[in-house]
Amino acid sequence: MTACQFEKIVQASHDFITLIDRDYRYAFVNDSYARELGLSAADVVGKTVGDIWGDEKFRRRIKPRIDQCFRGDESHDVDKVAFGGESRYVHVSYYPYSENGETSHVMVFSHDISIVKKLESKLLDFEFKDPTTGLFNRRSFDIVLDMELEKARRSDADGVRAVLFIKLRSISHINAAFGYELGNLLLESTALRIKDALRASDYVFRFDGKEFAVILTTLRRGADIPIVADNIRGKTNFPYSFNGTVINVSCNIGASVYPSDGDAREVVVSRAMAAMNEAHERDEPLVMFNKELYERGKYVSRLRADFHAAFIQRQFRTWFQPIVDHEGMIVGAEALLRWQHPTLGNVPPSVFIPIAEESGNIAMIGKWVLFQVCRDIKRFGADLGERYISVNLTTAEFSSPTLVGEIRELLEAEGIRPASLKLEITESQSMKDVDQVIRKIQDLSDIGVDVLIDDFGTGYSSLAYIKRLPAKTIKVDKAFVDHIAESEEELEFIRGVMTMIESKKKRVLVEGVASIEQYRLLRGLGAGLLQGFYFSEPRSADDFLALLKAGKPLPASA
Repeated sequence: MTACQFEKIVQASHDFITLIDRDYRYAFVNDSYARELGLSAADVVGKTVGDIWGDEKFRRRIKPRIDQCFRGDESHDVDKVAFGGESRYVHVSYYPYSENGETSHVMVFSHDISIVKKLESKLLDFEFKDPTTGLFNRRSFDIVLDMELEKARRSDADGVRAVLFIKLRSISHINAAFGYELGNLLLESTALRIKDALRASDYVFRFDGKEFAVILTTLRRGADIPIVADNIRGKTNFPYSFNGTVINVSCNIGASVYPSDGDAREVVVSRAMAAMNEAHERDEPLVMFNKELYERGKYVSRLRADFHAAFIQRQFRTWFQPIVDHEGMIVGAEALLRWQHPTLGNVPPSVFIPIAEESGNIAMIGKWVLFQVCRDIKRFGADLGERYISVNLTTAEFSSPTLVGEIRELLEAEGIRPASLKLEITESQSMKDVDQVIRKIQDLSDIGVDVLIDDFGTGYSSLAYIKRLPAKTIKVDKAFVDHIAESEEELEFIRGVMTMIESKKKRVLVEGVASIEQYRLLRGLGAGLLQGFYFSEPRSADDFLALLKAGKPLPASA
């Protein structure tokens, strides 16, 4: 290639190419470089770099890189320069240019990367901003919170920060009913309203789906959070009108405070989120983090995770609370489910039954209890004799069209007397579809299995309705028993309840007998069947079998 051809290529290049000598003067510039400066090449050649770019920029930015090249090393830089009346980002490469083995010049290649910078900026927006609301996103939240917590650690006077999580209640319904476009518009509007409720020094982020996060940076004490939460709710709880339909957006807020609720980002965030979830479940406007609440949440979460393993590892047990006659002799027992967790200990039914219901496992538990109780009845054998074990059924279990058939098959498979198994349903359950309940009780009675009506007095049923039920035994709720030893009025009331039930040819079983005084009074009223902690707490299968073998009245010390 001839020198003429090489010069044509250099002059045709859109890159900016220059040659600078040891006096920092331009020895050569291509047409692109001169054109962007608004000068001719002849006007630039011979001038110093400082003449073109100013002494301050030359000394601070350009000269050190040229000197590096004269020492034999190349150098690279990205600089923002004013070309043609506008600022541009330029990638600049400095190379030593040698003649006869000595570096005589520095060759500088520059090219415009402004479009790349714009693309990088857009990519950063995608990385750190939420495209729907324009707010900073979850990744930005982590960075900003780390920064704010570090500021708080270094400050004595300004050492409090708060994290709020805000969950919107209606967005999923709005998306389903009106489409995601409207849902996104409402999210954008809500984001602006949250920002409007905060100080300029505070931050708001689109955290996840229908959740926003707020960092309060000028908080004096955690007690001020309800004021901020009220401002946020006042701005966000706003009715929108769409095609004649009024749409309401509401929210629940959970909050935690640094450093009182935690000294690390992960702790502060998890505790604010736990508070938000609690607020959402209870539909409370605001829940401040509470350690007891948080520990209970962790406890329940652990149980949810371990629920299925509990069946596989046989952690569930059937326990039995004796039912006695007026002399304290055992006539039967109520089967109660217990979960013996290997590390958390005994888990109360009031905790794990709701978990089973919300996870859709309650039917599985019910079937397991029925099977296990029938096996226990078979095991008790002659020691159980003419006595019975009763099992509580949920509404769904009792309503199942296959219930009667399943129980018949189970009794036959285990080879046990039908009368040794009884079923319990609550009064409120029995009122939901009276005719269906009557038919189901009669069908069960036809195979020899009686049904007891539990918790009588809590469901507001009429005695005429009770008479219609083919159930032979009514269990009177413990609420009628609690105060009979202290109140003559309460005693007379339960006397009336018992008399009315017995007048309908039903037997009365009184629950919740907790003291000898209550037992004596109830026996004086003629109560023939009783149950409660006074006689015995729920017992394991082995302990209950021991009571059967002993054949003595309860309580053992009576």
